[in-house]
Amino acid sequence: MQVGSDGVACATCHFHAGADHRKRNQINPGLNNQDPERRARFEATRSDGKGGPNYALVASDWTFRSDFPADADDVISSQGVFHARFNGIAPESEKDDCTLLPDVFQVQGVNVRRVEPRQTPTVINAVFNFRNFWDGRASNHFNGVNPFGRRDPDAAVHAVRDGVLVRERVDLENSSLASQAVGPPVNPFEMSCEGRTYADIAAKLLPRRPLAGQIVDPTDSILGELRDSSGKGLAPVYRELVEEAFVDAYWRSDQRVGDRSLVEANFSLFWGLAIQLYEATLVSDNSRFDRFADGDSAALSDEERAGLAIFQGKGRCINCHHGPEFTSAAIRLQREEQVGGLISRMRVGDGGAALYDRGYYNIGVRPSEEDIGAGGVDPFGHPFSFARQGKLLAAGEGAPDGFGIDPASFEIEPGVPIAPLERDAVDGAFKVPTLRNIELTGPYFHNGGALTLRQVVEFYNRGGGRREREGGDTTGFGPNGTNLAPNIQPLGLTEDEKKALVAFLATLTDERVRFEEAPFDHPQLFVVDGHFWNEWTVVDDGTGRACEKIKEVPAVGAAGRRPKDLPGLAPFNPL
Repeated sequence: MQVGSDGVACATCHFHAGADHRKRNQINPGLNNQDPERRARFEATRSDGKGGPNYALVASDWTFRSDFPADADDVISSQGVFHARFNGIAPESEKDDCTLLPDVFQVQGVNVRRVEPRQTPTVINAVFNFRNFWDGRASNHFNGVNPFGRRDPDAAVHAVRDGVLVRERVDLENSSLASQAVGPPVNPFEMSCEGRTYADIAAKLLPRRPLAGQIVDPTDSILGELRDSSGKGLAPVYRELVEEAFVDAYWRSDQRVGDRSLVEANFSLFWGLAIQLYEATLVSDNSRFDRFADGDSAALSDEERAGLAIFQGKGRCINCHHGPEFTSAAIRLQREEQVGGLISRMRVGDGGAALYDRGYYNIGVRPSEEDIGAGGVDPFGHPFSFARQGKLLAAGEGAPDGFGIDPASFEIEPGVPIAPLERDAVDGAFKVPTLRNIELTGPYFHNGGALTLRQVVEFYNRGGGRREREGGDTTGFGPNGTNLAPNIQPLGLTEDEKKALVAFLATLTDERVRFEEAPFDHPQLFVVDGHFWNEWTVVDDGTGRACEKIKEVPAVGAAGRRPKDLPGLAPFNPL
């Protein structure tokens, strides 16, 4: 909580089975819409509520019909920080010195916390993703500075070599979690006031005890041995932990990087690697399905086994959610030639051929122009999509990510090389999420558009949410009439088959996750749970910010929630 400019931790949006469980002030107006006039417009909810800032979601807001209004582009996501400009570190405060700025996230002129434009995915098992974030912008190669890996030509850290301070490029493969981790702490929606840098974060944290305002359980599986005698936080300060963990060439020097110390200048490197190594412990692999797969035939009921058969067959789920990770976006792609490559060619909605990124599909959740996802570009003008980079390579241009292409592995037209102007199915495509613990991580899809697993199954059963329009359908964008993935078509599931499929999906829950047993135990956390009072009226705290409701997430140790008489984590289910 010390890291955020105003008390937001990484865990603030990942505290419930690695995802977010809050219901109030969780609506974004659709800031990724390609139409700038629609980006700041909040819509009324489907329950006929006002919606917008500080609205409290109710179950009837999720009807998830295929005929929903075309202008309902709002997203259910996660609240982060107030919109403000960074002035400096406040030495005697956990919160930074920031000046409030005007924002669309306000009620009657009083600012509420900003909300991210995409739903929060779980961090559990995220270590297995080849790339991270819904659009894949967190590179598989960590550059030590930001999420963009090799794409940023200027990204470098500093090190002392033979007594001389030099700039060094970092290129760590299979480290997309580190690439992802360095994004939120300086993001002005998620954790930071605008203009704050990692050197500023370092100046704030290095002399302080981690978690100083948060209870750490004495039996915490990772932090218990470092727990301060007060019961709150850890005994060593951040600087001591950094110096113990990292090679001294990256922090031990009196030489300055501009006006910053070496340890401050390299803090993004330390941060990214530390978060990656922690999140790599969050591996969920002990569900009832795992026991069934290991030979315990009694681990699943008859209905659940029937659901597994539908998952693998008629339901077509396994086509995208395959492997032990239950996602085709997993790191088995790290050696492209072994699994068919990062790029392939498929038939899309109109029967035509198109290139696509493996593990990233347009399934028709919402019209593509509302959020083009993997069709976006990074700050340096490079496409996120490997398919589009492949077309650049075919045209004799450079592709910053550097990867192999094996046309012989393409699903259709194998052996036919990529053409520079070949059609692709990239716009509106998003990463295939893991299905492990899916029972606990709603709402679902990149826009939070489905409330329950039953609604998810209904969505796929009817062939997605796309709608026909002149020249194609709502998955189309630009010259493409459709970008629809080929498996998205009516399934014809019976009522019993739908129930069985939902029942099977619930078997992917690891009870250690449900009860927060090691390695899923954690310190105490306080999260903002919206503002007093409602979407019509809030209370100004005297600074132009709305007074906040605070939710405590209690500290638990290695044995999890049961010793503290806490119930297991429940599915997302607003009243």
